This record gives sequence, C-alpha cells and structure tokens, in this order.
Amino acid sequence: MGTKKFCVIGLGHFGFNLSKILSEAGAEVLAVDNHQDKIDLLADKVTHAVCMDATDKRTMQSLGLNEMDAVIVAIGEGFESSLLATAIIQEIGVKKIYTRVITPIHERLLRLMNITDLLVPEATAAAQLASRLLIPGIIESFSLSKDYGIFEINAPKNFINKTLIEIDLRKKYLLNLVTIKRVKKSRGLLTLGEHEEIDVFGVPTPELKILENDILVLFGNEKDVSKLLVG
Repeated sequence: MGTKKFCVIGLGHFGFNLSKILSEAGAEVLAVDNHQDKIDLLADKVTHAVCMDATDKRTMQSLGLNEMDAVIVAIGEGFESSLLATAIIQEIGVKKIYTRVITPIHERLLRLMNITDLLVPEATAAAQLASRLLIPGIIESFSLSKDYGIFEINAPKNFINKTLIEIDLRKKYLLNLVTIKRVKKSRGLLTLGEHEEIDVFGVPTPELKILENDILVLFGNEKDVSKLLVG
C-alpha cells in the first residue's frame, strides 16, 4: 500500500490543522491557500505548500490533483469561492472530494453538485461541547446514532487500581470498553497539546489494571455514561 496523497485547500484553523495531522501521520500533503503568510507558517510541516488562487482553473490544473487520493476544500469564508473551487476540482477529475460546509444554503448547493462528503467541523465541535456541558466528565464524544456513541472519560476514582474483571463495566454499567489511553507526558501550558504523549492499549485484557489519569474510551448509551460519571 503506497503513501496516501492529499490536497487541502484553505488554511484557516481547520485546514491548517488537518494538513498538519495528515502530514504527521505519514501522508503526502499539498496545502493551498491564497495568503502567503499562511503558506509560510505551514511550509515546513507538509510536503508542499503553494500560494495560489483555488478559483483559477488554469493554475489548479497544474497541481496534478487527479493523482490525489482526496482533495479537501476547507475554505471557511465566502461559500462562492468554495463552490467555484469545488466545481473546478470536479472538472479536473479528482477521485474523492470533501468540502467544508459554511452555511445551510452552501450545503444545499453542494448537494445539487452531487458532493456527498460534506464537512461541518463547527457542528461537530458544538455537539461535543454540548455533551461536555450536559455530562461533566466527558472529554470527547462521537455520536453513532441518536442514543449510542463513543465517549472518552477520565477514569472514575472508584476504578483506580482495579482490574477490568473487578469493574465489570458491561454487567454493572451496560457499557463496553473500547480501549484505554494512558498519558505518558502531559501537554505543556501553551503547546495546544502538541507535545502530549499517549499510550493506547488496543484491546485491553481483563487483567489490565486502571491507573490514575487513565482515559477510558467507552461505547454505549449516553444515559449509561452519565450514570457512571454521577456514581
């Protein structure tokens, strides 16, 4: 399996971090923006960073986008530019297109263009924050349906130094443990988590003992997670 190749167009907060994460994961990343200052900030973190107008078809055709595994249109302001860039990418013959949704009208127009892979990072962030506010103790959450999802929580105090057999999550709390994340090195005060080091245990064994500051990744019903956290 060869190295994945991606192009990210638009280097706002979302596009910048997406480019960086993909690159750190070993992918080849071409980052495109029409502001040189953003290109300069990212240039040494990705494979290529190009200052270019994504609505200029001639220049976009020179990038070899049809050889990419996917192109992500991450433009966050002015959906006209996003629509035009997306249309140009379609004409070039890109295999997979992901486009960030800016407004409900923008979403409707993208669907009319048969763009089905739509990104709404603000909605995802809002849903995660709502879970954290409504159920204190949840670090992150990802909904799989109306009732079920994946939840990251700090290990409750009454779980510390107990094995998974002793805790018996499934029987007592109706929850399944997906994995455990153990922090090896905490994030610095101003590092935005860049230097945090975490061990992930894959599929934990029944004999594994939970330690203080462990993060439990759970699958189940939000109500059951809430009951566990309330104690």
